[in-house]
Amino acid sequence: MTVSLVGAGPGDPGLITVRGLELVRRCDALVYDRLVAEELVAEAPEGAMRVCRETLSQAEISELLVRLGRRGLDVVRLKGGDPFVFGRGGEEALALAAAGVPFQVVPGVSSLAAVPAAAGIPVTHRGLSSQVTVVSGHDPDALAPAELARTPGTLVVFMGLGTLGALVDGLLRHGKPPATPAAVVSRGTTASQTVVRAPLAEIAAAAESLEQPALVVIGEVVALAERLAGALPQTVDAVRAAV
Repeated sequence: MTVSLVGAGPGDPGLITVRGLELVRRCDALVYDRLVAEELVAEAPEGAMRVCRETLSQAEISELLVRLGRRGLDVVRLKGGDPFVFGRGGEEALALAAAGVPFQVVPGVSSLAAVPAAAGIPVTHRGLSSQVTVVSGHDPDALAPAELARTPGTLVVFMGLGTLGALVDGLLRHGKPPATPAAVVSRGTTASQTVVRAPLAEIAAAAESLEQPALVVIGEVVALAERLAGALPQTVDAVRAAV
């Protein structure tokens, strides 16, 4: 009996790992994120407890996992993407460890590379980017725009749609070229995926109508997507000649 912190993948239910799906199919209790695909929640056994974490705080989630684990249940904590990439899996693992509850981590396909890939954007590419910087855009005041503006390679921003304007302003103010290619991918890897591409100076305005969840990608690799645009679903091509 254990608690399994399982990554559900970036959105497409088919991108969960085989191991993760096996655990979901035989669990006694499933605690899942709001954005986890309904098809994956439905894979839990008919009699399994199902708890959506939407109305629960992080502290309440950790407490629930400890309580269920101590009851001797096979518990799956199903998290979007990968549990340890902006998924607060580390906080839950620490709570379980402190309580002496056995747990395991089953990695998931992270949005970090999967969502850009679904939009035709390789986050690394020979001659364009040999470095990827990953940040959370949830609190732009906690970022260091001067350092980010000077950092080479590709910048990937999780949870950055709502604060995109502030992030872009900071990057431009500290010298990031306004013509730097940028993209926002909404609901990446799913059937409702939408992609907007534009120069950095215009990306916030171009992406105003997009829905969460969304991933922001900034860097020269974004320009490669133009050559793959015909294969992309629901693409809003906001590209200017400078991209």
